[in-house]
Amino acid sequence: RMDYLMEALPGLGFVLPVKPRGAFYVYADCSGLTRDSFSFCDEVLEQAGVVITPGRDFGDNQPERHVRFSCTSNMEQLKAGIQRLQAYLSSCP
Repeated sequence: RMDYLMEALPGLGFVLPVKPRGAFYVYADCSGLTRDSFSFCDEVLEQAGVVITPGRDFGDNQPERHVRFSCTSNMEQLKAGIQRLQAYLSSCP
């Protein structure tokens, strides 16, 4: 599941500075998509039905530029979420 997210997210515009080792989440730079990760997460939830967490919940290192994806769902759910996220992002100006 981690490998799937690591492969899918860059194609959607997220930058993955490091591959997690032993973690169940991906901390991704979303600055190419938004200037405010908190508002972005709200929009993604409302418009795509995908839950991602804003960086401000996980530290002080440029939290407005980062979001966190969890890979604890099963593959079917992860794939559906990525498809919904892709559809949402492709509809944004």
